[in-house]
Amino acid sequence: MSTQVHYKIGKKMLDSEIELSERILNEIRLAYPEISEYRDPHHQAEIKEIFQTLIKFIGKYVQDPVNTLLDEAKDWGESVGIMSVQAGGSLENALSNMTLYKRALWTFIQEEGAKEGIHLNQLTEIFIHIDEIFNIIVYGFSHAFTVATEQKIQDTRTSFIRLSIPIVPLFEGLAVLPLVGEIDELRASILIEETLQKSKNLSINKLIIDFSGVYNLDQTVVHTLDLLIRSLKLIGITPIITGLRPELSLQFISTGVSLTDIQITGSIEQILQDFQLNK
Repeated sequence: MSTQVHYKIGKKMLDSEIELSERILNEIRLAYPEISEYRDPHHQAEIKEIFQTLIKFIGKYVQDPVNTLLDEAKDWGESVGIMSVQAGGSLENALSNMTLYKRALWTFIQEEGAKEGIHLNQLTEIFIHIDEIFNIIVYGFSHAFTVATEQKIQDTRTSFIRLSIPIVPLFEGLAVLPLVGEIDELRASILIEETLQKSKNLSINKLIIDFSGVYNLDQTVVHTLDLLIRSLKLIGITPIITGLRPELSLQFISTGVSLTDIQITGSIEQILQDFQLNK
């Protein structure tokens, strides 16, 4: 490996960052002639600015392949990935474009190598270094998309949970919250927020919390539901529990949560009968 050759090619890249950024953009325009954004002057200027930063990283790494530069490149790749996510870009298209970037760079290196009489093996060594820093940048870039995808999944799940917390009005001032399925920590925390808000909006003074569709509660969820019951009382809403199976009652007791001051009945029908009699 010739350090002098590496330094020379790296410097050529740094000195030609504007030309190289234009070459990369041309490759993209040829690959996507139907996309008008690549012909828009303002958009072109933004893209070329990103390419110039990319070329600076590559040129410096070719000159001196140090790990600190790789860390900077990864962080930069992640920041560009975040911008791409915010602009609605896709990871698949972005990764496909990397091939176009490399093609433009390889053509440039071959041309400069021919001018300087540099052997192909030496140019290949240089391109291996370029591939290394590209891989690091792609890792940072892909990580941004992964984080964004995970966040979208989380947001979708949260939205679904919010929609799955129906408070059904039965009579004026009386409604029921039917709990169905497994209640994990996320669902339990959203349950409190949504229930308090919806109950307030519906002007409820009594809320039936029906556990008929719940088969298991862990300690965290039990305490969260206890907090829900206490919070309802604090805003003037009387909680009434129905459908609580013996095994669920034991789970409440085993965690130290007391339900002695809460009205508990076997079924919603019983509450409705009492409510109509007391009207």
